[in-house]
Amino acid sequence: MDPTNHLNEGQFQKFSRLIYDQLGIHIQSVKKEMLKTKLDKLMRQQGIASYDEYYQRLTRDGKPEDWVRFSDEITINKTDFFRENHHFEFIQKQLQNIMDLNPRIQKEGMIRVWSAGCSTGEEPYTLAMVLRETLPAAIQVKILATDLSHRVLVAAQRGVYNAADVAVINPYYLQRYFSRQRDAWKVTQEIKDLITFRQFNLMDHFPFQNKFDMIFCRNVMIYFDPQTQQDLVNRFYDVLIPGGLFFIGHSESLTNKRHHFQYLQPTIYRKNTKAGGRYIS
Repeated sequence: MDPTNHLNEGQFQKFSRLIYDQLGIHIQSVKKEMLKTKLDKLMRQQGIASYDEYYQRLTRDGKPEDWVRFSDEITINKTDFFRENHHFEFIQKQLQNIMDLNPRIQKEGMIRVWSAGCSTGEEPYTLAMVLRETLPAAIQVKILATDLSHRVLVAAQRGVYNAADVAVINPYYLQRYFSRQRDAWKVTQEIKDLITFRQFNLMDHFPFQNKFDMIFCRNVMIYFDPQTQQDLVNRFYDVLIPGGLFFIGHSESLTNKRHHFQYLQPTIYRKNTKAGGRYIS
């Protein structure tokens, strides 16, 4: 590929529309150079000479792995263990209210959680540790962890992290739920067994047969345009059980969104239920 290739406005718009239609991510004009850098990298790796040739491969002539490589590069993956820890503290402090306001958990002996946009696994593994420590032993924990990127899901399923990754973890959790492997730490099978990792595009139909007690979708919707955000909020509401909890990122808000969630505190919402009840601060 010629490193002097210029991504013209028409080509930028074609790729932006493709990304929006397929991934729901809105690439603004100010991010044109960022997109060009990513496209240049992908084209060099695959020996593709022009942006038009690459677009045709993605939309007409390519193989499924071409699209996987493209989406892995375009999507943004930033996460940490116990990121925005007040969410996990809320679960620990409000456990009795969560159980009382959602009797299905005790009735069925199971809690269902969705980590939407799980990246390399730090969020669902944090959830698994907190829920296992907080819930009665008789309650089964089932966490669905999804992401669009195949690359990050491979890393998440391995569950191996370096010392810098686990530095924020409380020593008790580290000793209880990780095993040391030379310069790395591996999540124990006990915690892995609580999580099912799946590749999933949030733009696709939600195929779930069972509704969730909690949904974590944090710092994901900021990459979508307002209408896509609105649609996602409504769809998340639909797949929560009455009384279910919805957690979003610190850079996100449901202000100016039409929704039926009950506000509990910043970035934490509850699906309304006829049973009423409230959480105590």
